Amino acid sequence: MDIKQFRSDPDIQRILAERARALAMQQVETTIELGEEAVIFRLGNGRYSLPARFIREVHPFQHHTPLPSTPAFIVGLVNVRGRILTAIDLRPLLDIAATPPAPQSFLVIISVNTMEIGLLADIVEEVRRSEFNPSPSLSATTGRGVIWVRGVDQQLSVLIDPVLLLEDPRILVNDETDAIVNQ
Repeated sequence: MDIKQFRSDPDIQRILAERARALAMQQVETTIELGEEAVIFRLGNGRYSLPARFIREVHPFQHHTPLPSTPAFIVGLVNVRGRILTAIDLRPLLDIAATPPAPQSFLVIISVNTMEIGLLADIVEEVRRSEFNPSPSLSATTGRGVIWVRGVDQQLSVLIDPVLLLEDPRILVNDETDAIVNQ
C-alpha cells in the first residue's frame, strides 16, 4: 500500500485514532494504596505528596556539590550521614520554572528497593492519611508523559508515585540524557 493511500484511507485513520486514544488512556499500575499515610510538601506554589512508606527521612538541605554537565533537575550530590545521594528538583520535570534552593529548603529522602535519592522541597507541611482520586489524565496534560503523577487528594496535593518516578527514563543520567531531557 502506498503511503498516500495509507494517509487518506478513512478506515485506517479511524483505527489509528482508536489506538492512539487507547494508548493515551492506558492505566499504569501504581504502588500507592488508598488511605495510606502521605508526606505533604511544597514546591513553589504547588502542594505535592509522597507515600510515607517510601520516605526514609526528611533532612534540612544544606551543603551540596553541583555536578557539571547534568540536566537542570539534578541539583547535585549531598552527604547525609555518610551516604552520598543525588539531590533532584522535580520542578524542571514538571515544567515548573526552576529556582535556586532556598536556605530553609528540605531534602525528602525516598528509598525504593535499593535506590535512594533526595527530592528538594521548599516546605514539608505534614503527614496525613491521603484519599486521592487517581487521574491518568494528569500525565497527559503536561505533554511530557509524567506517569508518576498519580492523582490529587482532597486538599489538592498532587500525588507522586516514587516507584514510577525512579523508573522515568528522563532521570537516568548518562551520555544520552540531554537528548531525552530536551525532547
